[in-house]
Amino acid sequence: MPWWWFLVMTIIIGMVVFQLWRNVQQRRWDSQQPLHSLWVTVSKRDEIPITRPGKENEDLHTRYRYFLEFTPLEGGESRRFQVKRKQFDQLTQDLEGELTIQGSRLVSFEAGQASAQDSEGQ
Repeated sequence: MPWWWFLVMTIIIGMVVFQLWRNVQQRRWDSQQPLHSLWVTVSKRDEIPITRPGKENEDLHTRYRYFLEFTPLEGGESRRFQVKRKQFDQLTQDLEGELTIQGSRLVSFEAGQASAQDSEGQ
């Protein structure tokens, strides 16, 4: 085998190891953050097909990635999370509820009315 083949394989392995290390560091950072809850509305739902090179004509088993974007009711920056299909199917656009996050990770979303919660506290 040519010498450059080993160089290419070393670079690829290095990139994989680096990506795994970044994921571990992100999960560690997320787990150290406090839980944070806020009232939000589901502002956007995205279902993005995963395309594989050379498989354009085969759409029998198209796979998707599912994303939900939440906008705080009291203003602030929207947050976008990748979710599983089951959770994606359960939530509709413009649904309001309480979003619980930890770092950059979505912990839970419970549908409900913020105004009903506020009036109970008074």
